[in-house]
Amino acid sequence: MEAANHTNKDYTVITCDQVNHSRQKGVRNFKPVGVFHLPEYPEQKLFHPPVLEMLHYCYEHNITHIKAATPGPMGLAALVIARMLRLPLWGTYHTALPQYAQYLTEDKAIYHFMWKYMVWFYNQLDLIFAPSRSTAEELQQHGIAAAKMQVFPRGVDLSRFNPAKRNGYLESHYALKEGVKLLYVGRVSKEKNLELLGQVFKELLKRYRDLHLIVVGDGPYLETMREELAGTPCVFTGYLEGEDLAAVFASCDLFVFPCTTDTFGNVVLEAQASGIPVIVSDSGGPQENVIPGQTGFIVPGNDADSLLVAIEALLADPGLLKRMGQAACQYVQARSFEHAFQATWEIYEHAATKSLHPEAPPAPIHNFG
Repeated sequence: MEAANHTNKDYTVITCDQVNHSRQKGVRNFKPVGVFHLPEYPEQKLFHPPVLEMLHYCYEHNITHIKAATPGPMGLAALVIARMLRLPLWGTYHTALPQYAQYLTEDKAIYHFMWKYMVWFYNQLDLIFAPSRSTAEELQQHGIAAAKMQVFPRGVDLSRFNPAKRNGYLESHYALKEGVKLLYVGRVSKEKNLELLGQVFKELLKRYRDLHLIVVGDGPYLETMREELAGTPCVFTGYLEGEDLAAVFASCDLFVFPCTTDTFGNVVLEAQASGIPVIVSDSGGPQENVIPGQTGFIVPGNDADSLLVAIEALLADPGLLKRMGQAACQYVQARSFEHAFQATWEIYEHAATKSLHPEAPPAPIHNFG
C-alpha cells in the first residue's frame, strides 16, 4: 500500500478485521459479522465479511477490477461481488493451504478436500498471480488452468534490510556471547520443518563451540520446539518486525530455511539483503531466490544429512561464509521492492486493458485481502 501511495497508483485494499486499518490511505476496513477460530491453529482467525456492505461500496465507488488476496472468506466475498457486478476477478495464491491443513490436522482427506476447493476457487478467476514458477507448476498439475497463470515479481525493502543494521542487537538484548549465529525467521509450526532444523542444530553442537540458533517468529510449534532445544544455545525472540527484525537479520551469520512447502519465501530475500548467505530446500519457491554456490546452498528437502553438510561447509570456511554474504547482498540489489511493485503494476495495467476499451485509461485496482 505504501508503494501505491508513494507512486500515486489508484489502488485500494479492502480488509475485514476487528482492528480498524482504515487510518492508512488507500485501505478500507469493514467490521466482520462473525469470527471463526481454528482449533488446530489458535493464532489464526477467519473473519466473516459483510458482503452486502462491500458490494455497496464497490458499486458506489465504480470499481472496475477486483483482486482476491486469499481463497478464504474474503476471497469468496470478492467472487460474489465480482459476479454480481460483472467485473473481472483476479487472485493471488500465496500459501500452500492444502499442505498446511494436512500438517495441522494430520488428515490426508483434508489435504485432498483443500485441493478440490483450491481448484474450484481459482478456476473461477480470470487471472491468477503465482509468486514463483514452482507454485504455478504445482497449481497447473492439480488442474488449475495454465492459461490463467501469471508469475509476478516480488522484492525486498533494501532501505530496511541491509548489512548496516548489524548493531549488536542480540548481544544487548539477549546477552549472547561471540560466535556464529544461525537464523530462522518465519511461522513456528510443523510445516516449516523446524523439527529437522532442531535435530541438525543439536548435531552441530557436538562439533562446534560458540554456535547459536536464533528463532524469530511465533506459532503452534513454539512451545514444543522450546522443550526440544532446552539447554542449548537457542534463542526464541518471538514475533519481531520493523527495525528490530532488520537488526536481527543483519546481526546473524547464516540463514537456514528448511521448509519444503513455502510458495516464495520473502525472508530468503530479506536475509540476503542483510548480507548473510542462505540455505533452502529444493522444494517450493525459496530455491528460486538463491544463486546456488554463490549466495547460498540448495539442499534436498527433508534431508537432515544434506542440511548438516551444507551448514558445516560454511562453518568450516569463514572466508566462504563472508564472500557468500557479500554476493547475496549484491544479488538482491536488483530485487528492490519498488522495482518489483512497478513491474507488478505494469502486469495489472496490461491485464486490465484487455477487458477495457483500447482507448480507455488503466483501470483502478482493488484488492480484497
